[in-house]
Amino acid sequence: MIKSIIKSKYFPVMILAVINLTIAYFYIKIPFICWSDFLTYQNAVNFITGNEVISFDRLFARLLTMPLSLFIGFALGFGNLAKGFVIMNIIFYFAVIWIFYKLVFEIWKDKIAALASTMLLQSNFWFFSYGAAYLADLGGHFFFLSSSFFAVKYFLNNEKKYFYYAVFSASIGMFFKEFGALGMLTLGMLILFSDIAWKKKFIEILRAAAWFLILPGIYHLWFYLKFDYTYVDWFMVPVEIDSETKSSFGLMVKVLGWLFFAGWPIFLFALWQIKKYFKKQDYKIVLAMLPASLAFFAWPFFMQRTAFVLVPWLATCCGFGLSKIKSRHIIAIILILYIIINYNIEKLIKIINLPF
Repeated sequence: MIKSIIKSKYFPVMILAVINLTIAYFYIKIPFICWSDFLTYQNAVNFITGNEVISFDRLFARLLTMPLSLFIGFALGFGNLAKGFVIMNIIFYFAVIWIFYKLVFEIWKDKIAALASTMLLQSNFWFFSYGAAYLADLGGHFFFLSSSFFAVKYFLNNEKKYFYYAVFSASIGMFFKEFGALGMLTLGMLILFSDIAWKKKFIEILRAAAWFLILPGIYHLWFYLKFDYTYVDWFMVPVEIDSETKSSFGLMVKVLGWLFFAGWPIFLFALWQIKKYFKKQDYKIVLAMLPASLAFFAWPFFMQRTAFVLVPWLATCCGFGLSKIKSRHIIAIILILYIIINYNIEKLIKIINLPF
């Protein structure tokens, strides 16, 4: 049994996952920070369980947009939401790594590309540090990637079950974090890029939207009847944005620069390799995944945490580029340097301290 585990294609990435999680908890220590978002999660749970509510700020928004995150976190912690979130996020941490490997392999059909891409994603500072914290992001990322995986399977195999798996994954993802539904964008784009007639494409997209809206629609209707609160109320709330997160070109460069700091040179090399080994089908898939990956521009502020939805797309491209390097030693050196740099991103940010 031990030999079969060691020989598993997932063994290297899971070992690295454990190392990264250890680094996050005992070297970087960001997961132990109690962020303001978590206080609103706790407040929402207090409201449901009949305990003291300190503030109604974002309370109904949390219950509306992430009920499963709150319920599962509360249940796993046996009433202690902080402990429950740690357990839930560790589960999703490994689940994201697993589904992302499957997604990349489905696209490139190359084990080296899948392995390299997964190592780039899981060793990204913002993934192993903030993902493992008292936040609800990883559930959303898992269902985003799951839905994208099934969408790609549907595009490549034209089996109807994958269509419904993609829609269902995105629909469930809406109950963890809004961006859990982003896989619907990927599915829609892949339907548009398919070879079927335009009329059928239009019908397929409408069918996907209709199936997707069933579960969230029922819940949101119940929530409105129960609390007289909807997404419109949530979006109408004025957002206070400080100068550090207010959208600007300079901030965008800063956020995206640090988001994939050690990976940008690899990405540029990967674009060259993708162009060199051009395959129309690969282009369609990569382009179809891009709109969902850029969805963070819809947020009223820039920060690495929201921009992280771009990292899976970048890592997917980079893995392909690295797989075209003949020397496995060079690939290993590049990945090791990338990992070491990500372990020390915080220190680099303090040293460089860009003025914008």
